[in-house]
Parts: sequence; C-alpha cells; structure tokens
Amino acid sequence: MKRVVVLVLSCIVLSSVAAPSQTRRRSTQKRTSGPTFAEKQQAEIQSGREQIAAQIKALTQFLYLFGGISKGIETAERANTSREGSTAGIPAEQIAQSKTKVKDSIASVRVGLDQLESSFRLNPVLQSYYPNLAGVARLAQTAESQAAANSFDQAGRSLLAAVNKLADALVALR
Repeated sequence: MKRVVVLVLSCIVLSSVAAPSQTRRRSTQKRTSGPTFAEKQQAEIQSGREQIAAQIKALTQFLYLFGGISKGIETAERANTSREGSTAGIPAEQIAQSKTKVKDSIASVRVGLDQLESSFRLNPVLQSYYPNLAGVARLAQTAESQAAANSFDQAGRSLLAAVNKLADALVALR
C-alpha cells in the first residue's frame, strides 16, 4: 500500500511538471495584415486635410502680419513724401528693406502653395481633389507680381482669395 501511494504521488508530481517539449506552443499565430487599401486611402486623405489646414494657418497668420506691415509702409511713404514728420520719418532705405522682405515672404508663400498643389496632383489618392485646389499657387503668383509693382493692398486681396480657395478645398476633402 505504501508503494502504491508513493507511485500515485510520484505520477501526480511528474504529470504536473511540464516537460521541455511541451513548453513550446505550436498554435498558429494570427498575423495581422497591414492596413487595407481603404485605410491607406483614408490616411492619405487625412494627410491632405492636414496639409491644407497647415497652409491655411500659415497664410492667415501671414495676412494678419502683412496688413499691419503694408499699412506701416504706406504711412511711412506718405509721411516721407509730405515731409510731415521729418524727425519721426522712416528712412527710405528702411522702407525699401521692408518692401523687399514682404516681397520675399510672398514668394515663399507661393512656393509653399506650389508644393501643396504638386503633392495633390502627383498623389493618386488625392488627384480627384486636385481640381478644388488648382489655381491657388497662381493666386499667390498674382500676389507676388502685385507686390513687385508696390500694390500691396491688391496683393493682400489675392492672398485672401487663396485662403478662400484653400478653405473650399478643405471642405471638399471628406
């Protein structure tokens, strides 16, 4: 009887200890496949929305600053031509530098809008939305040429039209 009890206990102990060959599970692992085409498409569309939103933010911030700067340039030029404030007048060189900086800033805005248009035109997922965005870089180019002609008010209006076009394109991206 003692042997039987020892034998049963040893069987129980041995059966509860896992053998090395049993520690390895042979079940098949579920492999998660990559994102589906629809998920990739939605990610591209979301990226397009973010690009347009970033351009709108940058352009509206620029227009906010542009309004004050162009008004300051206009006021300084009037003061210099009428010689009202000879002591408070801004030197013509400083006005010319401000105009150059504004023109360069408008040129960089145009480059950014050009890149945005190109990214939509060249991306197969976003190509269908490109017509909503087409021409926004041309508006910036118009603003650039208006600023080159010292017509800063008209340049600001052209850039405002670009913001409106960007907002319409953002709405079209659903």
